Amino acid sequence: MTTKIESLGLYELIGGAGNGELSSKNLTLLITPDVAPTIKERLLAWKEELRFWEEYGEIYVNLEKAQPYYRLSKAVRNLLDPKPGDNWLDVGCGPLAMSELICQKCNGKVANIEAIDIVLRPAEEKLEKLTKQSVNLPVSLKYQSITDFLPYADNYFDGIAANLVLPYVTDFMGQKGKEAFEGVLREMFRILKPGGHMVWTTPKHNVNFIWVFIASVPDMLNVYEYIAHKDITRILQGTRILKHALTIQKKGREGIYTFLPREELEDLLVRKIGFANPVWGKTFTQQVWVNRVYKP
Repeated sequence: MTTKIESLGLYELIGGAGNGELSSKNLTLLITPDVAPTIKERLLAWKEELRFWEEYGEIYVNLEKAQPYYRLSKAVRNLLDPKPGDNWLDVGCGPLAMSELICQKCNGKVANIEAIDIVLRPAEEKLEKLTKQSVNLPVSLKYQSITDFLPYADNYFDGIAANLVLPYVTDFMGQKGKEAFEGVLREMFRILKPGGHMVWTTPKHNVNFIWVFIASVPDMLNVYEYIAHKDITRILQGTRILKHALTIQKKGREGIYTFLPREELEDLLVRKIGFANPVWGKTFTQQVWVNRVYKP
């Protein structure tokens, strides 16, 4: 039987981290000898997840430079429908690509975009770059893990954007696998206003990211970018991106991450949780589902 402490969220187990960056390195310091074995196991697994996504965050910007990601962004943008004065949530914000899409789609008239992630450095760097370009993005950054219940009231956000993040949660309030994934989706439903919508993406069942890599090679080897902008990182980091993508793929096939068939996803979203009016599309060389659902 699961005890109360074992069913706490990972964030709660360490007493929260304020709005500061929590790294895999400093999480190690919190795993002391007196920690219960079951809790220690969860924290060690979380430390490894943090380490993985920290490394991924260093190279993710180059993934955004390739055509597959451009098409994914276009598919998401087509489904976003923010209104002036809206309050949005960007889940797992990374370098703020979704926040930019929300703002662009509404001509910059959203009231606020709350951007949350477990690694905020890419978002901070992006905001600094936009500020130098005199671009105002109405974003509030917050360090927050979606392994826990989120610190927002019911019916709080007009819209939610979550790009390739929700099915990657491995532990939600002590639950694993599909149960953790369902818990995260229920939390999205809770904080979304009636009439509001969520646009999110997930790798398909039995995803094969090698096709994304192949389609990205021309952009990775773009000689013009190297000569004109001295951008050699897209070449140097290509194999690192593939390595991380194949790790994500492997975890999906092992059930560590949750990549479900469309029919099962729709059953979970609509019948079990209560979302409505699902709209589906396939993108990212047909390896990723993009979906929009509403809260009745």
